[in-house]
Amino acid sequence: MGYLDIIIGSDALSRALSVVLLASVILITHWTYNAFLHPLAKFPGPLHWRASRLPYMRAAWGTRFPYEIQRLHDQYGDVVRIAPNELSFTDPRAWDDIYSNTDGENSGAFKKSEIWHGNPSGGPNSVFNTIDFKEHARIRRFMDPAFSERAVSQQEPIIQDYVSICIKKLQERMSAQGKVTVNIVDWFNFTLFDIIGDLSFGESFGCLDKCEYESWMSQMADSIKLHYLSITLRWYPIFNSMLKPFAAFLVPKEIIVNHMDYIQRSTEKLKRRLSPEANIERPDIVSQLLRSEDRGEGLTPEEVVQNSMLFINAASETTATTLTAVANQLIQNPESLAALEDEIRKFSSGSDLSLQALKQLPYLNAVLQEALRLCNPNPIGHMRITPTTGGKVAGHWVPGNTIVTIQPMALALSPKHFHEPAAWHPERWLKEAESDVHSPYYHDQRKAVRGFGWGPYVCVGEPLGWAWMRLIIAKMVWTFDLKKANTTHSTIAWEAQDVYAIIIKHRLDVTFAERAA
Repeated sequence: MGYLDIIIGSDALSRALSVVLLASVILITHWTYNAFLHPLAKFPGPLHWRASRLPYMRAAWGTRFPYEIQRLHDQYGDVVRIAPNELSFTDPRAWDDIYSNTDGENSGAFKKSEIWHGNPSGGPNSVFNTIDFKEHARIRRFMDPAFSERAVSQQEPIIQDYVSICIKKLQERMSAQGKVTVNIVDWFNFTLFDIIGDLSFGESFGCLDKCEYESWMSQMADSIKLHYLSITLRWYPIFNSMLKPFAAFLVPKEIIVNHMDYIQRSTEKLKRRLSPEANIERPDIVSQLLRSEDRGEGLTPEEVVQNSMLFINAASETTATTLTAVANQLIQNPESLAALEDEIRKFSSGSDLSLQALKQLPYLNAVLQEALRLCNPNPIGHMRITPTTGGKVAGHWVPGNTIVTIQPMALALSPKHFHEPAAWHPERWLKEAESDVHSPYYHDQRKAVRGFGWGPYVCVGEPLGWAWMRLIIAKMVWTFDLKKANTTHSTIAWEAQDVYAIIIKHRLDVTFAERAA
């Protein structure tokens, strides 16, 4: 018997064992190379994370991913190798180096990751999934005017109307004792969905009128979660291809049905908005996007629907999360709530709470900034890829084709960058804290927090997001006394919530009482 026959064997069991042995040798060799010989071998991180992406996948499929990354940074420092070809940074300088076209150490921003941001389905391009810089710039060129400060100013009457409806509906539910306890997460969502629906399609979803969600809305968090988990499978194309034929069986039917209903209803709303009877000059987002068709290379109707739907998902979810964080912290920190009341109630009338006036309120803006820091609604870092020639990130030379990210939660909660990082301190964002060398927050690295992203891919809806958050919080605090509810859901332990690409928010009951004289 020859040597090869001894190794391979002649029976089925021997062949199977040989295959297993060969596969094991290949895997061990691959993992050993990744851990000790790879171009990123010099960067610190746990051995098993450096050797294989499987630990990353396990963390991503869990509910604590950003907290696990934070723990790794606490152990290994400002740069951690969290996968064979990926580095995570918690150095504020990395914002410019990775994401900026002009301010960093490199000649331009790094490209988006095809795995994380790609459009493998081949559907209409959106500002969210476009990889190509030129194509992204084309879409942004036609979207930016719809989300500019000037556009927000023109849209203010629409926004004010829906926030006023929210306030009125809460007042109508008050008891004879002049108070009502509600799940404030629902009311934030009702208001935001109606505002965004009106601005995106020219008509609201009717959430505030009915005080209930449409069917697809209640499934939106699950839909985003499933999309996030499915994206992680792209790291292993074989498994991804094997599971695709079974997607219809693996994804709950209700989510698929509701998503298709969402697409159909959105398309119908856009058709009504495009009809000759519609007011094309109405100062909403759609009117701006439709004008792009007249300027050449404009957005197609399919791209308008796609971008509007994704904007509704992203804007409603992140804004509601930030507002929930604000409410949760205010009712647990009476002195902070009192300071906000004192600032907002200087206005003699609720009608004086204009977007421009609210923009000037230091404590209101500090409260929102602190919520974005402490409870970032975008807890997962946005992947970018270094150019083939490599690049410099936070003082480190990074080889080409390396995935680099900033993990916003780990960065914002680092004691290296913030005084008492786990505590609620809106005053750290006031000008006095920046200028007074005796302030405990003087050395805080405020530029470490980029709640809306940074660089050419910064969130297109940032001006709108600020406007919504300022107005909703200000109107509620001006009109009502907010109190901690006497229920089992009176506070949220923020770190106890599940985290995927979004934060799966818990219920938060808040008591709204008639404002004391």
